[in-house]
Amino acid sequence: MFSRKTTFLTAVLETALVVAVSLGILLVPLTVLWAVENNSSIDWTAAYRASADIWLAAHGVPIAVAAQSIAGVAVPEFLISMVPLGYSLGIGALTFKMGQRLATGRALWPGWLGAIAVYGAASLFIADSAKHTLATPVANFAAFLPTIVFTLVLLASSLLAKPASLGIDGAPEARERTQFRAWFGGVWENLGWWANVVAPPALRAGTAIVVMLLGFSAAVLSIITAVNWIEVIRLYEGLQLTLLGGVLVTIGQIAFLPNIVVFTADWFTGAGFAIGTGSSVSPMGTNLGPLPSLPILASLPSPHLSLGLVALAVPAVASVVATVRIKEHAGAMRFEFASPFTAALSLGIPVALVAAIEFLVINLVARGSLGPGRLVDVGGNPLLAAGALFGEVALLSTIAAFYAARPVSPDSHLIERARNTVVTRTAGAANKGAKPSEWETDYSTTRSKVEKPATASGFEPEDNE
Repeated sequence: MFSRKTTFLTAVLETALVVAVSLGILLVPLTVLWAVENNSSIDWTAAYRASADIWLAAHGVPIAVAAQSIAGVAVPEFLISMVPLGYSLGIGALTFKMGQRLATGRALWPGWLGAIAVYGAASLFIADSAKHTLATPVANFAAFLPTIVFTLVLLASSLLAKPASLGIDGAPEARERTQFRAWFGGVWENLGWWANVVAPPALRAGTAIVVMLLGFSAAVLSIITAVNWIEVIRLYEGLQLTLLGGVLVTIGQIAFLPNIVVFTADWFTGAGFAIGTGSSVSPMGTNLGPLPSLPILASLPSPHLSLGLVALAVPAVASVVATVRIKEHAGAMRFEFASPFTAALSLGIPVALVAAIEFLVINLVARGSLGPGRLVDVGGNPLLAAGALFGEVALLSTIAAFYAARPVSPDSHLIERARNTVVTRTAGAANKGAKPSEWETDYSTTRSKVEKPATASGFEPEDNE
């Protein structure tokens, strides 16, 4: 356990290291490229500005590119707003690990203060030094967005880290962690019965569906790339790059690989995605216009591999598997609802809602503008993709929930007995002159104390005693 001063200094040094490593991952190879293939008309600051722009873009900062001539072609001004998620995940992982280490201190606020101050100052310096007449980060976003993203990840990791992962079992925890758990527990309990009965299994199943969909999309993307390796090599040759240039292009494509995985997941929902305004890539058909000769585009899914609407079976299978697998976490639902239909409906719809909201957020982050003209619209339609996933999951999860949350028989006799108990106690309290506020009895508490029937129906709550 670290003292406040040690926590502050450690956070300052680790934050500086996070900035240096995350920026250096880009700056070092670009510096090598500049040194090996240097053009006398280009100075080293061009490599630095490119690294700074990509670093800021990984935090969601749009980059404004002025009108200029690129490869001999006049290009109007445009905005690059697509986040390179592969690079963002790397920065997020460094910040997350730092937050976990910070959680071992006696107090968290000194570490938060030092880390946020250093990251904020570093991001302001990087944003200011990256300004150029050809490309410059959007000032309003560059001033605050990197620090906000860093702060959110740092707070979450330092507050939610488990003691086992910190190696501090049995040692006193920071006050901020205990206060946060107490506050969050109180808020969760005040949300009502659904937060304890419906929300946990819905969150588990909905998140599992999205994870399975993205995982399957990544697997399919790798298979398509392996099958189309000749086309990938042809596109590399068409770019006429040096060895070092080819390595840098590959690194750049890897940075956007998670974005392509999300687009592939959109394809499996049936909503599809666009690579340019007016284009469409979906199981129902592909309509693409002129595209840049990037090797990664050879990995896009195409209709002849999909067998048409069979692609929609992917989210359907994920919905069934995830809902069936949470049966042990949906035990309370078999007591809360009076019939198999209401129990299944009350589980299937929340599962679909969780999956749709998570998929909506992922699509909002993954899509964006990647160039001038048609390339201002790259990615899936977030609302359409989330809506399509919601419809598929709601139907299949509700059907699967008849197994995951099915009662053996209705519990109407238990509900009636609980109601009679409430009426009897209320009447007794009234006869004794108690105030109306003292008549109220928590329904769930009363029902949990009701004596079980002699013949078990398989629908009763488990005895925790």
